[in-house]
Amino acid sequence: MNPGNETDKLIREQLVELLKGGFAPNVILLREFDYKKAGIILDGLHFSAWILLGHIRGRQLTLLKFMKDPENNLNVWPDAPWPENHIPENEQEWNDAVTKFEDELEEMIQLVKDPSTDLFSIRSNGKTISWAAMTSLHHTGYHIGQLKTIGRQLGVW
Repeated sequence: MNPGNETDKLIREQLVELLKGGFAPNVILLREFDYKKAGIILDGLHFSAWILLGHIRGRQLTLLKFMKDPENNLNVWPDAPWPENHIPENEQEWNDAVTKFEDELEEMIQLVKDPSTDLFSIRSNGKTISWAAMTSLHHTGYHIGQLKTIGRQLGVW
């Protein structure tokens, strides 16, 4: 047994678990959220659940592009995309956005799972694929926590 291969496998498995949301899977939380409440901005906040979803997707997509083609997508931390519209037009628009989030997340997961993906090669911007995956899971987790709090305040859960 090559311990390096076991460590690599373990790191990939753990990154995948955390990208999915760990004990609170992100896609399940998004699917459970009542789209009719997704446009409500609570007092003291500058965002709704819909805005958070758009922001999460925007950052995730930036990091996914880097992971797919690092040398042509070096700007991994551009200005944060915050959607201007705070409410989905209808349930279909909410569901489509969640599906796109899920599809993009799955692409990221497949890259992490692929043993031929070099997770630790330092790119010309000083970043690695593992950094992008960890940044995505951290950023998503932070905002999913906000979304969960909003949902609790609105009686979603």
